Amino acid sequence: MKSGESAIALHPGRQAILQAARSEFAKAGFHGAKMREIAQRAGVSQGLLHHHFQGKEGLWNAVGEQASAEFLAYVSGVVAQDTLDSQSIPTAIRTYLQYWRDHPDAFRINLWRLLDGPTDERKSRSRSLNERVVPLIKQAQQSGFLRTDMPTGVVLCIAGALVQFWLHNRIEMQDAIEIGGEEMPDDETFIHHIMQLIQRPTSDASVVKGPKTD
Repeated sequence: MKSGESAIALHPGRQAILQAARSEFAKAGFHGAKMREIAQRAGVSQGLLHHHFQGKEGLWNAVGEQASAEFLAYVSGVVAQDTLDSQSIPTAIRTYLQYWRDHPDAFRINLWRLLDGPTDERKSRSRSLNERVVPLIKQAQQSGFLRTDMPTGVVLCIAGALVQFWLHNRIEMQDAIEIGGEEMPDDETFIHHIMQLIQRPTSDASVVKGPKTD
C-alpha cells in the first residue's frame, strides 16, 4: 500500500475531503472549483483542507493520484504482460471504455484536466501511466499482434483517443454515421473497428503468433 493510500485509510476526514473535491472538480474543473464549496461538501473547515493538502493544487494532485490508483486497479486484470494477445487486447480496450462508463466523475475530471488543469500534474500523471502501458503495447507489437508501421505511442493513443471520442462526442459520432447512411454501432462493433486500425494487417501475418520462447 502506498503512503498516500495509508494516510487516506487512517484519516476518514481526509477521505471525505477527497470525495468532496472529486465531485467539485468534476463539476467545475480546477479553476472553477471553490475551496469553500469543497469544505462544505466534506463537512469540514477550509483550514482542514489546507492542513491536509496545502491548497487547491495539492488537493487536485491528490484526487488525481487517487483516480490513477483506482484506474490501474480496475484494469490490472487485463494488462498483465503474459496476456497480450489477439483476445486480451480487445478486452483491454473494452475494460478501458467500461472504466470511464463506471466512473463518470473521473471521466469529467480527465476532460477538465485537458482544459484547465495544472500542467505539471498533467505531465506527471501522463508520464506515470504511459510508463506502465507503453511497454505492454510495445510487447504486443513485437509479438505480432499489433501493427509496427507506426510508433508504439501512436498505436496506444489511437485506441485511447477513439474510446474517449466515442464517449464524449456521441452526438457528433452519431450524426457522422447516420448522414453516411449507416446505423450507429454498438460498443463491440466500435471496438472491432479500433482493432482493425491498430492490429497487424493479415497480409503481414496470416496467423497471429504469440511471443517467442526459448
